[in-house]
Amino acid sequence: MRGVSLVSTPEATSGAAEAAPPDPDALYEELRAAASLAVRFHAALAAHAGVNITDVSCLGALDKNGPMSPGDLAAHTGLSRGGAITAAVDRLEKSGYVRRRRDDEDRRRVLVELVRDGAYTRLRETLEALEHSYGEVLADYTDDQRRLLLEFNRRINARLQERTAELQHQK
Repeated sequence: MRGVSLVSTPEATSGAAEAAPPDPDALYEELRAAASLAVRFHAALAAHAGVNITDVSCLGALDKNGPMSPGDLAAHTGLSRGGAITAAVDRLEKSGYVRRRRDDEDRRRVLVELVRDGAYTRLRETLEALEHSYGEVLADYTDDQRRLLLEFNRRINARLQERTAELQHQK
């Protein structure tokens, strides 16, 4: 059953396919394919935006979490707190994606924040189109199925985060 693909729509998998449980190897292969496609998408997105994949990771962290210090941004992206994060912020600032500003509560502290117009607007539109297509796929599933998918993804992401941390500490 190794050749089974779980990329098909829920309608196409009804009937006989529901009688037999999916092959765990097929599930694993689909997870690997999704991870590989995500890397390729982010590389294409970076090229489209005129930045590198590390910069896209920084933009994603800022979009999700709001303004943060360069050190916090480094922690969210896995970059070193020294030259790597400084170089990334410099590139993004030069490209018009971010700006540095003083923290209103502690003027000694510098924050990095997204510039939510211009270049970032175009990048965000690309991401929203992808999110919309995800929504179209999810609309084919029941609330219970979506809850199961959410739980599955949370657990898979937690495992991936654990393994990533292990690898980072094995240097």
